[in-house]
Amino acid sequence: MQTFQSLIKSYLLIHFLLLLFIENLFSQDHWETAIFAGDNWRYLLPNSELPADWKTLSFDDSMWDEGPGGFGYSDNDDGTIIQTTISVYLRKTFYINDISKLSRAILSADYDDGFIAYLNGHEIGRSYNLPEPGTFVGFDEGTSYDHEASLYSGNQPESFIIDSLDIASYLNNGENILAIQVHNVGLNSSDMSSNFYLTFGISDNSEFYSDPPSWFQEPIILGESNLPILLIDTYGEEIIDEPRIPAYMGIINNGSGLNHIDDPFNDYDGHITIEKRGNSSQWQEKAPYRFETVDNNGENNNVELLGMPTENDWVLYAPWQDKTLIRNALTYNLSNQMERYASRTRHVELYLNDEYRGVYVLMEKIKRDGDRIDISKLEPDEITGDDLTGGYILKFDWYYTGDNIGGFESPYDGMIYNYHYPKPSDIVPEQENYIQTYINEFENIMLSYDYTNDSTGYPSMMNVESFIDFILLQELSKNVDAYRLSTYIYKDKDSVDDRLTAGPVWDFNHGYGNCDYGETWEPENWLLEYNPEGGDQMTFWWELLWEDENFKLKTAERYTELRTTIFSEDNINGIIDSIANYLGPAVDRNFNRWTLLGNYVWPNYYVFNTYEEEISYLKSWTAERLAWMDSEILLLDIKEDILPSKVSLKKPYPNPFNPKTNFVIDITNESTIGLDIYNILGNKIWSLNNNVSSIGKYKFTWNAVDNMGQSVESGVYLYRLHINNTSHTGKLFYIK
Repeated sequence: MQTFQSLIKSYLLIHFLLLLFIENLFSQDHWETAIFAGDNWRYLLPNSELPADWKTLSFDDSMWDEGPGGFGYSDNDDGTIIQTTISVYLRKTFYINDISKLSRAILSADYDDGFIAYLNGHEIGRSYNLPEPGTFVGFDEGTSYDHEASLYSGNQPESFIIDSLDIASYLNNGENILAIQVHNVGLNSSDMSSNFYLTFGISDNSEFYSDPPSWFQEPIILGESNLPILLIDTYGEEIIDEPRIPAYMGIINNGSGLNHIDDPFNDYDGHITIEKRGNSSQWQEKAPYRFETVDNNGENNNVELLGMPTENDWVLYAPWQDKTLIRNALTYNLSNQMERYASRTRHVELYLNDEYRGVYVLMEKIKRDGDRIDISKLEPDEITGDDLTGGYILKFDWYYTGDNIGGFESPYDGMIYNYHYPKPSDIVPEQENYIQTYINEFENIMLSYDYTNDSTGYPSMMNVESFIDFILLQELSKNVDAYRLSTYIYKDKDSVDDRLTAGPVWDFNHGYGNCDYGETWEPENWLLEYNPEGGDQMTFWWELLWEDENFKLKTAERYTELRTTIFSEDNINGIIDSIANYLGPAVDRNFNRWTLLGNYVWPNYYVFNTYEEEISYLKSWTAERLAWMDSEILLLDIKEDILPSKVSLKKPYPNPFNPKTNFVIDITNESTIGLDIYNILGNKIWSLNNNVSSIGKYKFTWNAVDNMGQSVESGVYLYRLHINNTSHTGKLFYIK
């Protein structure tokens, strides 16, 4: 006898194989819409139960009213205004000339609050806030929760696919009927909407109906992928923001080869529980998720996924505002190169309940774990001595949203320290008192007169190096949420490390010039000096850190070290190119599913029409940001020598520059003059041969080329101007 698990697996495989069979059997030529929301419909506001055959073609609806759809309360998306009601019933006839030419159909549903749709009496779709499919819903029943319409705000309606087998069994040549019952959440609801479209895939060049609406997207059937394929089935239940619901997941990953939808589940094959995650992001059409891998009994099941260390807690991040699909993965990669743990990531293509959802990023949830935040486990009974002192993970973020359901307030600025570990439900009073007292002591030190003292100031309670690395990653990306939101700090037991440690870094989709507020699109200025009024602010001690000249010097030293290695443009661009190349054709599939390219998505500052332009902007913005940071904190080993008194040198101009910079000198006696340009690694890339010059003013120009005449990359360069036996050195900043 087959196990339940094997039955589910068989169901998933058979279902997707069937979709592929249908796709291959009925080739697709184009799409046409047979029913529009604005067409004339028959409609009824019922005051009693309708006959069971109301949704069939033979039912007589001649006594029903008629009017253009949608039907609602005049909230800017209605063709016919109706009075307050708990439900409205709709019928629309349409004709089929040749059913053999129809390969698929899509019902597009834009509604507030719920609906059930039928073709010739056969149910083809219903909203998740009504009882399960096939269940009778009376005329006087409301939905279990609100659902907002989408089209009026520029978003797309929900899609319900009817495959060719259902078309053949549900429809017929000649007259047919689409019948829909629309339900409100309650009689006191202030709005109601009902806009429905029926669109057919035509297998040849035949023309039967009209072009689809401009927002229409044909479904994507994924036959093969260069990325791992992740399939999730929620058994017909909608994924909500708590609680997690049971589901089944399979992952196909053939290593370096292509992955096919009919390949066996070879990376994961089992149960999960899943929920929506994020604050504002969970309301985007492409929703992010959090899931846990569980066994047949619903208990946590620690597993490896796509080569990442064993755990049970995972995140499916949904790139939306970040059209490169890369910003988070790039930053986490840099952090790990710096030997600061950040979430490991794997790009995948997701199928959720038979629907292609595009490119997602499977990543580790931030969690106390030997392979994640490696600090001591803190049990509820550890309430004394060294046991009590760790580990703790705190988070700055929106309060009372998502996981942020408990914490404490700073007595100095009112900022909230959210409990991340232990969870608010697990932390006991003794542990709460300890970590609050510890943070209060730290804040007291930060407000003291000698807070910079190595022995008694913040260095005695802070892993300074971790905060420097954290700040440099935030500043490199100019992440608008830095220090205020999605910001973690942690503390281990005193016997391991009694200091506060910064990190891990998290959430960079608004970074790298991808934000239109807070002036974060500009590559200049420090985020540590940006603290928005009236919004989520950063706690006071971040700014005090930055005011300490010794801290700034250490930051400059670390940056100078990183600039020739991990923060080099070659390394950063190499990561970007590697991920973009790996994504390959999955990029086109993602943006065919989600028409984001060329369209503004909050909070984009720049909107580009192509993926290549998005990647180019990410690179160029980062180069400009690095050039500005170079000008502020880069330390040079080259010492500036004093020029002869009979020589006057003006600073190079412009600087930063594009496409050229100029050097102007005045000499009052005959001199030998030369100019050398070096890259940040100290390699000489351009020279002006020594020239014997007489008294006068001279201008030398560098056009940002090397000795081979090849254009150089954006970034910082060093110059050395030779005057006889002396020299003058400085920095140049080239910005393409």
